[in-house]
Amino acid sequence: MPEINFTPKARLIKILGEQLIKDAAVGIIELIKNSYDADATDVEIVMSSLNTPNARITIRDNGSGMDLPTFISKWMNPATGHKEEQKERKERTKLKRLPLGEKGVGRFAAQQIGAHLKMITKTIESEQELFVDIDWSRFDVKGKDLHDVKIKYEMQVSDKFGYKKTGTLLEITNLKSEWREEEISKVSNSLLRMKSPFKGASDFNVTLRFENCPEEFKKYENLDTTDILEKAPYYFYAIVGDDGEVEYDYKFKMTGFKGRKSSETANVYSDTGYKVNRKISVGAFLVNIYVYDKSPDKLRIAQIPKDVLNNWTGINVYRDGIRILPYGDQGNDWLKLDNRRIQQTTRISNDLVIGMVEIDQEINNTLKDKTNREGLIENDYYEKFRNLILGTITIFEAEREKDRERVYPRKAKTTNENIDEKVSIVKTDIGEIIRKVEESDVKIGQETTPLLNKVGQRITELKQQVTDTIDELEKDKQILFNLAGTGLAAERFTHEFARLVNGALASLERLQKRIDLNDGKIKKEVDSLSGALEALRNDIRLLGPMFYIKKVAKEKNLNIRDVINNTISLQEPFIEKAEIEIIVEGGNFFVTMREGSCMQIFNNLIDNSIFWCSRKSEKDKRQIKMTIDQETKSIYFSDSGPGIAVRYRDKIFDPFFSMKGEDGRGLGLYIVKEIMDEKNFVIAVLTEDDDVEMLPGARFLLLFKDNNES
Repeated sequence: MPEINFTPKARLIKILGEQLIKDAAVGIIELIKNSYDADATDVEIVMSSLNTPNARITIRDNGSGMDLPTFISKWMNPATGHKEEQKERKERTKLKRLPLGEKGVGRFAAQQIGAHLKMITKTIESEQELFVDIDWSRFDVKGKDLHDVKIKYEMQVSDKFGYKKTGTLLEITNLKSEWREEEISKVSNSLLRMKSPFKGASDFNVTLRFENCPEEFKKYENLDTTDILEKAPYYFYAIVGDDGEVEYDYKFKMTGFKGRKSSETANVYSDTGYKVNRKISVGAFLVNIYVYDKSPDKLRIAQIPKDVLNNWTGINVYRDGIRILPYGDQGNDWLKLDNRRIQQTTRISNDLVIGMVEIDQEINNTLKDKTNREGLIENDYYEKFRNLILGTITIFEAEREKDRERVYPRKAKTTNENIDEKVSIVKTDIGEIIRKVEESDVKIGQETTPLLNKVGQRITELKQQVTDTIDELEKDKQILFNLAGTGLAAERFTHEFARLVNGALASLERLQKRIDLNDGKIKKEVDSLSGALEALRNDIRLLGPMFYIKKVAKEKNLNIRDVINNTISLQEPFIEKAEIEIIVEGGNFFVTMREGSCMQIFNNLIDNSIFWCSRKSEKDKRQIKMTIDQETKSIYFSDSGPGIAVRYRDKIFDPFFSMKGEDGRGLGLYIVKEIMDEKNFVIAVLTEDDDVEMLPGARFLLLFKDNNES
C-alpha cells in the first residue's frame, strides 16, 4: 500500500498564532512564561510608540538563553514535547523550576502580537549571540508549503548582552492591533496577578514600562501588589485533600465587631453535596479565599476603593506560583458562583471574592492545559477538581454565615422593626429640638447643635439600614419569584398531565373493545400499557395535595401512616434508584392539618435523606427509618447518611442555608419548620447523646402534639 506524508501549508503558523492564542495580552503572558522556563529572574516589557508606525514591544529577560543546536532542533521544531518529557522525568532547572510549557506552540504568541519578530539570545557557553529574524507575513501566502518559508539566523558579536551574561531579547514590530487603554489595563492587571501572593516565585520579577506613549498609560507601570487582601473581613485558608478532606483556618475581622477565628476539619464528600470521584486522583491543593462586604459604608470604613476591588475579584488558579489564564479574569465566573448566589443568598458571588487556588505540577499532574491556553482540559479530572473547590467554598460559606448574622441580623432582613425603631428615635430627637426652641428665645445654635448632629447621624444610619434591608429583600424576592414560577409550572403540569393520562386510559379502554385480547402477545402489551398509565395516574393523585396555589386547602383529620405511605410512594422511583431501604415501624395516630402541608414535611425529610444517603459508598447500607410513637403523637425520623455536623446544627432550619452545593436552595428544612411552627408542633435535631434507638445519620424528632394540648 502506498504511503504519503502530510504537507502542511505555511498558513499553519498563522493558525497556531492567531487561533491558539486568544489575544495580544495572552500572547505577552505566554512569552513571559517562556522566560520563566529559561530560569530568568528578571523580565522587562517595554511598550514603545504605541499606535504609531514606529510601535514596538520588547521583552527582555536574563534567562539561560538558547544556543544554536537548541534553536535548530527544538525551537524550529514545534511540538517536540521536550518540556513535557522534562516534566515527566521531574527534571528541574538550576533554579529548581519545572517548565510551565509543554505543547511547544507558545513561541507563536509573538505572531499574535505583531507581524515581525527579531530575537537575540545568548548562553553562558558562547561569546556570540544568536540573531533570528522572522517576517510572519511570509507564512500567510496561499498555496505555499511550510517547508518553503525559510527563517534567517546567524551567530554574531553584539553588545546586547555583556561578557558572561545570558538572556533573550524579543523585539516585536508591525503590531497587529491598536493598543487602547482597555488592552493596556488588561495586560497590567494580568502581570499584576501573574504571580501568586503566596507561592509565587520569589526570584521571578516582571516590570512594565512605556516609552513615547500617552501619559495616561504610565499609571499601569505600577505592578506593586495592593494591600487589599489584608483588608478583607472574611479570610479562609484550606488544604484540600484528594479524598475531600479539608483542613482549614477561618478568620473574621471587621471594624465595630468582635473578631473570630476557627480551625477545623471537614469533608467535601460527607459535609457538602458535591460529588467526588474517588476512582481518579487530582492530588491535594491549597485554597485561599478573601471575601468582602461591598455595601458602601463597609467599603468606606475599610478604605477599599470599589474600582480596585472590582479589578481583583474572581477565583484565580496558580500552578507553581504562576497564574493559569483565564481563571480570575474579569467576567470569568468559571465556578458559576453567581448562579449559586441566585439560588441561595448565603452563597458568595464572583464579585465578592478574591480567591487563589494553588496547584503543583508534580502533585496535580493530571490537570493539563488546553492547547489554546484557555485554561485546563475539561475532563473528569477537571470536574473533580472543580467540585472539590466548590465544596470547600461551601464549607467556608457556612463559617462566614455565622458572622454575617452578627453584621446583618436576620430580624433586620425580614422585618421593618429596626427601621421603625430608628425612625422613632429621629422623631424624638427632632421633637426635643422643637421643644427647646419653643421654650426659649434662643435660636438654633449652641444648645441645639449637638442634637442636630445626632439627628444627622441617626438619619445616615437609617438610610444605610433601609438600603441594606432593600438589598436583602430584593435578593430574597428574586429567589422566591423563581420558586413561585417553578410551583406554578408544576401545578400546570400536574393538571395537564392528569388530563392527558385520563384521556389515554379512555382511549385504551375503547381500543380493548376493538382488538383481539385472546392473542397472548397483544394482551400482554395492552396490560403493560394499562399498568403504566395507572401508575402515572396514581403518581399525579399523590402530587395533587402538594399544590394549592390558587386556593388554600382545608384542614383534615389525617391518618399519619397513610400520609407517610403516600409520600413514600411519591418518592419511590428515587428511593429505588438510590437503593435505600425504608423502615416504618410503631403505631399510628391522627393529626388535624392540611394534607399538602403534612406531605411536604415528610417529602422534604425523605428528599434530604435520599440525597445524603446517595453520597455514601455503594458498600454501605442505605436506610431511612421512621418510628411512630402513638402515645406521644411523635415520630422519630433518621437515616444512615453522614449526619449533621455539630457546627451546622444551629443553622439547618435557617432559610437559604444548605450544604448541598449546587443542588440545594436551603428551603426544605426551613419549610418543614415553618409548617410545624404554624401548628405549634415541634421539630428538633437529636444527637447521638439522646438515648433513642435511631440510625446513625441525620436524626429528627417530630412532635405533632400542640403545646396547648394537655
